[in-house]
Amino acid sequence: MNLIQPNNIIQTSESVRIGFIPLIDCAPFVIAQEKGFFIQEGVDVVLSKEASWASIRDKVAFNLLDGAHMLASMPIAASLGIGTIKTPMQTSFTVSHNGNGITIGNALYEVLQHHAESSVDIRTGVALKRLLDGRAANAAPLRFAMVYPYSSHNYQLRDWLSRAGIDSDKDVQIVVVPPVKMLDSLRQGDIDGYCVGEPWNSLAVEQGIGHMLVTGYEIWGSTPEKVFGVNSVWAEHNLEVYLSIIRALEKACLWVDEPNNQTELLSILSHPDYLNCTLEQLVYGFSAIKPKGQFDWPMKAYQRFSGSDINKPLPSYALWIMAQMHRWQQLGDIKSLNDVAEQVYRQDLYYKALGLTEEKNNTDWHLSVEDESTWLDSVALGKIRLHPNGILNGFDK
Repeated sequence: MNLIQPNNIIQTSESVRIGFIPLIDCAPFVIAQEKGFFIQEGVDVVLSKEASWASIRDKVAFNLLDGAHMLASMPIAASLGIGTIKTPMQTSFTVSHNGNGITIGNALYEVLQHHAESSVDIRTGVALKRLLDGRAANAAPLRFAMVYPYSSHNYQLRDWLSRAGIDSDKDVQIVVVPPVKMLDSLRQGDIDGYCVGEPWNSLAVEQGIGHMLVTGYEIWGSTPEKVFGVNSVWAEHNLEVYLSIIRALEKACLWVDEPNNQTELLSILSHPDYLNCTLEQLVYGFSAIKPKGQFDWPMKAYQRFSGSDINKPLPSYALWIMAQMHRWQQLGDIKSLNDVAEQVYRQDLYYKALGLTEEKNNTDWHLSVEDESTWLDSVALGKIRLHPNGILNGFDK
């Protein structure tokens, strides 16, 4: 599907190959293509629908893709060689904030009601902790799914469990399940719950197969979810093209967030070339209307795509993600956390692409020498947490 045909304003001699996963938050990439924003910026883009995050990572690493719709943590993990061959990657544009939730199946929900004094006990994991404490040692472990080991979904799920006193490595089993298979896995009893982005939490509620307990916002506040990630070598050799793509994505994000565009947006995304699903399945990802369940989504938890507070890459968030990797035994030795955050989350190129003047005190996020030596352990031990409203408000000690 392509509503816009290339014309003579295309400035690149070769097409730029951008991968995406067919999820709600690939919308800015699809809209930049279909509404002609890439072409307006002089870039001929070919979108490539990929089957998994591992495929996205590997194809960008080996130059089969020039860039991609990525999990916010993926450029960090790839640049550090965590779970893959070490390949410098970077992002200069955040595509979206929020959209995650934790949902459990009906069978587990019914059992938890017997271990809860109130609904708060279920939402906070306290009832789950009581259930686990009373189970036989040889009982089959409860299974919770997330989409990728190096993702906010994994870290938010583990954080939520930990706050209830649950050891996510010993007390439960955490497995990887692609987002599109979450509902079937929950329905068939292969998993007991999951942490995933929309619309898969709302659809579980709507179809009567699960209960959404808590949103990612209620765990971490507003935080980046997806970014435009690229191979750093490609970015260096194709800087003007890279900056043009950032400008196109910024236009697309504004378009996606405009309520008057929603009908057309859902129609485009539902096409087989993209998400290949019904309009009914997509509407929960963008609308303030959610299916009525036991617990409601707070307004602040809805997915957001546009605005400098959303799109500007935040090196402070890279520091937080590296601390999560350390907390869950994924991170090796790093010489400088500040250097990695600055090299991967490129605020300077965001400002350059959009013709903005860099803010004063733009390095306020930098850790002091003393703080850098204790940062990872302080976050892992809970001495430092994200502000309840999210990364834009910094950290609480």
